[in-house]
Amino acid sequence: MRQSNRLWLVAVMAVAFATLAGCQRAAEVRYRVTVEVDDRGTKRSGSAVWSIAVAKAILPLASPYNARFRGEAVRVVIPGRGYLYALVAADSGYPENIFGDRRRAPLGDRLIKPRFKDRMDDIRHIKTMVGATGDLQCVNPAWIGLSCPKMVRFRDQNDPKTIEIVDPSDLTNSFGSGTRLTRVYVEITDDPVTEGIEPTLPSFGPETGFDNWYRSLPFGDPRQISKCDFKSCR
Repeated sequence: MRQSNRLWLVAVMAVAFATLAGCQRAAEVRYRVTVEVDDRGTKRSGSAVWSIAVAKAILPLASPYNARFRGEAVRVVIPGRGYLYALVAADSGYPENIFGDRRRAPLGDRLIKPRFKDRMDDIRHIKTMVGATGDLQCVNPAWIGLSCPKMVRFRDQNDPKTIEIVDPSDLTNSFGSGTRLTRVYVEITDDPVTEGIEPTLPSFGPETGFDNWYRSLPFGDPRQISKCDFKSCR
């Protein structure tokens, strides 16, 4: 087959797959993530609405579903002490873990019959539970990123290289005495996905030297965090 014909065939197949994907009606649920902090007796809080949409995969190679996450980090302003950011967690599955079949059988226990055969039906059911809330557990460091969003701050709000990991169980180490995390919770909502965090972030552009600094970090360094951890990039 001539090279031009191969390219034409690939293009046709790509269009066909895109068309099929567009015909798949995704199941979407939106949920508000709220972070509350006790700042010397004053409650500080921030929230952001996130979305997860799931559709059947056209080519179910690694997973029978394709998922698309949208959202941005939760920002809590602690006056005189800086900003606390709870980063986006695209793969956490918070709504399903708290309200869906995953909660009923968290370890995939086959003895517990799921309520729904299809993950999309589970998500559609969760979507109807507007106003329902559930707490995320942030007391165990092993749960960070799974049952609790990763939290960070910048020592210098204008320099992304000054990013620091915040221990949810010890905010005093990052924000001084009298500060503690009191609650992180999820609420099912039909509000639109939150936007507008970028003006509160430092620039991650080439003028900051962030890319070179990032590449210099040792493998597995928890500070290997990019702009896409603050705002979904896909």
